[in-house]
Amino acid sequence: MKDRVSIIGAGVAGLSCAVRLAHAGRKVTVFEASPYAGGRCRSFHDQGLDAIIDNGAHLMLSGNTDILAYLDLIGARDQVLASERARFEFLDVEFDQAWAIDLAAGQGIGSVIKWIFDAPRRPPNVGPWTLMREVLALKMSQGKTVAECLDTRRPHFRTFWEPLCVGVMNANPDEAAAELLWAVFEETVLLGGSFARPMLTRNGLGAALVDPALNTLAQAGVDVKLAQRVRSLDFNKGRVSGLTLASGAEVLGEHDQVVLAVPHMAVAGLLHDMTAPQASHAILNVHYRLKSPQKSALKGAVGSPAQWVFTRGHIASVTMSAADGWVDKDADEIARVLWPDVVKILSLETTAMPAYRVIKERRATFAQSPDAIALRPGTQTKYENLYLAGDWTNTGLPATLEGAIRSGRKAAEAVLGNGKLGRE
Repeated sequence: MKDRVSIIGAGVAGLSCAVRLAHAGRKVTVFEASPYAGGRCRSFHDQGLDAIIDNGAHLMLSGNTDILAYLDLIGARDQVLASERARFEFLDVEFDQAWAIDLAAGQGIGSVIKWIFDAPRRPPNVGPWTLMREVLALKMSQGKTVAECLDTRRPHFRTFWEPLCVGVMNANPDEAAAELLWAVFEETVLLGGSFARPMLTRNGLGAALVDPALNTLAQAGVDVKLAQRVRSLDFNKGRVSGLTLASGAEVLGEHDQVVLAVPHMAVAGLLHDMTAPQASHAILNVHYRLKSPQKSALKGAVGSPAQWVFTRGHIASVTMSAADGWVDKDADEIARVLWPDVVKILSLETTAMPAYRVIKERRATFAQSPDAIALRPGTQTKYENLYLAGDWTNTGLPATLEGAIRSGRKAAEAVLGNGKLGRE
């Protein structure tokens, strides 16, 4: 078959779709408006820090099956390190209290029950029956926010549910859709600690998720056209018939397909009749150059504007989610506010702030409220040959890295099962 699939967008959703289609032997062209691929997952060398840093930090867990399958497809499983057990260290920087949530590395509901009834390993200030009732409340939460499902007055809400909600959903509990938080629990924690172990990259997200994908596509003869913005789509008889770029027009063949894998805020510019979430929330990442190298690790923060601190080598990367009130602040102010918390969390000897880099993603994810998730479209559109991918589509998960890669897989499967393109 000579039919071509045009993928618009080379973030991880678009790359996930592209590598699957290339693996299936399809002819693929990828168009990306930016001069680089990977979107929020790209990595780059920062001259001021003299280190490779990630544009945005992403939490990966060993139960993220689509991430793992994607890594296998691009031959990059060795670029990810999975912890031996699902252990997450936290520090309440306001009260200088430290604890760890330790789900161990078991499998099945039995191991989960053991965790819930083992006080030193579960969240502090909460009994086993309360925790079980709250998890079940999330399961029965369709149309509700996290705050509507859980008692926000309980002490453990501040130390467990709130930072978890903000860190995973990029939304505060009074807005975040509880059913999406349940979906994360269902696919990881509730399968046992073996499926909730944090996975960290050896050399950054780019080296793990982007560069190997681009190499795989190059070997398959896929043309990835960077700095090539698709300005509009042409339609004829219920199909996409062409793409308009700054450099000219691309006329599509009778059986050509298109996958639109752009961010949620960009889709309306290409599909004027598309109903999709529009509101966004920001994420801030601050990268500090540490004097002494640190092992690759992840630590949680409570009582801080930030939720996570990732360390790798000389870099400590701090993630602040639901950061709409911070994005307009001066970078130096942001770095200075967060640095004392980093010192506490990492038990650093010095308090002098080192070199830093602040990265602001003003519209990192769509606002994941119950009303907004009702607007998430599926993979198939009303146009016969047009499909959607992106963490904002209806993946059943929050707007996470796992959700983005899953959306690309679903789009590829839809393309491969559509008419003549799916036949040999």
